Amino acid sequence: MTLRHTVPALPRPLVRRAGPVRRPLAVLLVLLAAATASPAQMLADPALEGLYQAERLADLQRAAQQRLAAQPDDAQAVLALALAALERNDTALRREALERARGCAERQPRAQPCHYAHGTLLGVQAMSDGMLAAARSAGTVREALDTAHTLDPSWYPARGALLEFYALAPGMMGGSSRKAAELARAAPRPEQATALQGRLLLGEGQRAESLALLQPLLPVADPTLRADVLQWGTQAALGLVNDGRAAQAQGWFERLMREHPDESAGPYGLGRVKGELGDWAGALALLERAGRLKGADRWPMAYRIGIAQQQLGQREAARASLQRFVDAGKGQKASLEDARKRLAELGAR
Repeated sequence: MTLRHTVPALPRPLVRRAGPVRRPLAVLLVLLAAATASPAQMLADPALEGLYQAERLADLQRAAQQRLAAQPDDAQAVLALALAALERNDTALRREALERARGCAERQPRAQPCHYAHGTLLGVQAMSDGMLAAARSAGTVREALDTAHTLDPSWYPARGALLEFYALAPGMMGGSSRKAAELARAAPRPEQATALQGRLLLGEGQRAESLALLQPLLPVADPTLRADVLQWGTQAALGLVNDGRAAQAQGWFERLMREHPDESAGPYGLGRVKGELGDWAGALALLERAGRLKGADRWPMAYRIGIAQQQLGQREAARASLQRFVDAGKGQKASLEDARKRLAELGAR
């Protein structure tokens, strides 16, 4: 399964400024969508989990809807439909899944998957409806996630989602750095506690310290935890690159390339490192390699390749790469603006 939601440019949902300052609620709600979509043992039902792990999202949606037509309060099918809706970023499907989850949570107050699905879907839907809707929904999102965690504190996804809420929501909407830290410390397994503490360090801007905690956890067997370690560690390492501390991130990306050779994150990140260290030929080779691997569409690949080509004096190739990035219209505003400036320097057509 593809290492997802490791967004290419900082700041990003899981990388925060130092100190106790809260990010806007919008960041939290985007993060909740990502939190549900990690390649983890999310579904207790083997058939549904198999479809999810294989990224057969259309099949997962159909299977969930068929089961819900026969049994509307099938909690595993409710969760499966929620995951399919979030992964596919389908507004109509998300609304359907939200109504299913809300009804299931009301009729089955002890159905943990329904409360979890309700909290995450409501957060994302409220975000899409605007910040006022997001603010109004914050209490319900927190309550749903808290219920999911309370029903089974050993279920790591619920603990992680609730920790994210406490870590990111403003205090007036229920956020609490103290509660987030307590959730991390109280995790039932040491590796979970360490990973969650690494996540909180990341949120405080302590990227090197976070990476030091996360890197030893890369071989962890639990797929849920491993997904988070990969995501948070990659974000910490890219943060170091953006901070001008690329050398400190090099080991992380080299290890990703060894242990996850089919993923784009390793060569993309190492390409960024090489470029920052002045090895533009090495950077270009790694970025081009990353572009052929899983998850390449998560990164501003054409932009970074264009920069490397420009640095190497490959003007025509750089122009084509940067123009492709601008024409796609995707990416952070600062990157798009920089690409346009570079095109002007290169004499864009």
